[in-house]
Amino acid sequence: MIRLEGISREYFMGDVEIRALDDIHLSIQRGEFLSIMGPSGSGKSTLLNILGVLDQPSSGAYYLEDVDITRLRDKELAQIRNRHFGFIFQSYNLFPELSAWKM
Repeated sequence: MIRLEGISREYFMGDVEIRALDDIHLSIQRGEFLSIMGPSGSGKSTLLNILGVLDQPSSGAYYLEDVDITRLRDKELAQIRNRHFGFIFQSYNLFPELSAWKM
C-alpha cells in the first residue's frame, strides 16, 4: 500500500519558487491501478518521481507498506526501488553506442 500525506515539492529557478506539488493526499491499495492525467506542467512527472522514490518531497510523508520512507537513507531508498518499483522512462535513457544484438 502507498499513502501520501500532505506531499509538497518546490523547486527554485533563481529567486523564483516553483510549487510543483501542493499538499497531495493519496492512497493506493495493493492491486489497484491508477492513472495520472493533467496538462503539461501540472506536476505529473514530479508526482511519479516521488512515488517511484527517484525524488524526495519538500514536505509531507510517504508511507510504503506503513513505513515512512521520507525518513530513510539513500542506501535504504535504493533497496526500496530495487524491490518495489520498475521504470519505463519516457526518453528511454538508451545508450546509442550499445546494441541488444549478439555478435
